[in-house]
Amino acid sequence: MGSISFQRVSKYYPGKSIVRALENVDLKIDEGEFVALLGPSGCGKSTLLNLLAGFENTSGGDIAFEGFPVSKPGPDRGVVFQEAGLLPWLTVWNNVVFGPKVQKKPREDYEARAREILTLVGLDGFHDALPAQLSGGMRQRVGIARVLVMQPRALLMDEPFGALDAQTRLNMQQLLLDVWQRLRTTVLFVTHDIDEAILLADRVCVMSARPGRIVENIPITLRRPRSIDDLTSPEFIQFKARIMKELRSHLAEH
Repeated sequence: MGSISFQRVSKYYPGKSIVRALENVDLKIDEGEFVALLGPSGCGKSTLLNLLAGFENTSGGDIAFEGFPVSKPGPDRGVVFQEAGLLPWLTVWNNVVFGPKVQKKPREDYEARAREILTLVGLDGFHDALPAQLSGGMRQRVGIARVLVMQPRALLMDEPFGALDAQTRLNMQQLLLDVWQRLRTTVLFVTHDIDEAILLADRVCVMSARPGRIVENIPITLRRPRSIDDLTSPEFIQFKARIMKELRSHLAEH
């Protein structure tokens, strides 16, 4: 449940000159593992996530989820983007239950879970609020709740906190740590923020500049449960120094 495999995955975009976005990417993610993809802008992090989500097809290689080839999007892989993308005319509650309603699931199958998840992401009392009445961080909480109510077996997160201010971002990182600790869903998390990657992940995969490939797999052995207090620990700083060195060395190659 929730295992992911990339085998020699490549992605090219045609044009006057072919853009080689990804080349020979190999990556295995275990059930319940939290993996962060980290690398320079344009290295193919989001492309790799989109391929796993089924939004695009590979140019070569194979992607499998739970042992089956990925060929299209599906509710087993929930995607959280940088912008929550809420429907502005719907309340928080109706945004969260929109997916199960569209799938015509019986109310008893999702209502209790939706209430539980809204509590889990700290949105008790905001069921009737419209997106325009919420802060950016609260809108992103709704976006996360909307995905979790579908009970995905993997959560694909593409810089979900990138548009938030620094303090809100820290709060959302702590929220995600708490939610993941409770649910233990498999997570592939795209970020360019070194601190964020170390704080959240079991493993940080460092990608090279384009064409993107995974050049380092770094297990993050900080104790769990974690909190934002870990950002200043000596162990955290050692991981940060190592990852910065890796990023610099591979950028220098280009």
